[in-house]
Amino acid sequence: MEVKYIEKPLYRLTWDEVMEACRNIAVEAEKSFGPSVIVGVAKGGLIPATIIASILRVDLFPCLVTRRRRGEVVHEKPEVVVSVSEHVAGQRVLVVDEMVMTGETMRVVLAQCKKQKARHVRTACLWASSESWKPTFYAMETAGYIMFPWDYEVLSSGKFILNPLYQEYLESLEMVSRWSK
Repeated sequence: MEVKYIEKPLYRLTWDEVMEACRNIAVEAEKSFGPSVIVGVAKGGLIPATIIASILRVDLFPCLVTRRRRGEVVHEKPEVVVSVSEHVAGQRVLVVDEMVMTGETMRVVLAQCKKQKARHVRTACLWASSESWKPTFYAMETAGYIMFPWDYEVLSSGKFILNPLYQEYLESLEMVSRWSK
């Protein structure tokens, strides 16, 4: 699978790019090991996981492993909130998340799949950080940050605004730009 390198420090992903990435991951996973189930990492990973599960016509089981609550980091390490289903036992599992920044969350889910006695486990995401542990399949790599079409805007006091996580990142880029002048 050809990995697209994104040079921009902040890149706004389109729905068409999401679909292309999901199709490419599905094709590669099918050729490589033929997953019989998908485990989607909530919350953002459920979107590509659902698309890939639909393309492959296999069952999807969600899990929730996160450091965040309502968008805010509240744990130093990823915490299992909803475990991987026991239905992965004996299955060929593709674990899907939207991104891999460090690989910690993905490794926690991998351990959960092994604990549930999955037969074969591979990993996938739409994009991986250049500095991170790499999943088996990923469509894009960047040293920057990618904004997803499903959470580019969020509802705040009845109005849609730029997701505060993206706004914060934009502001940090502006500061770095000013410091380097």
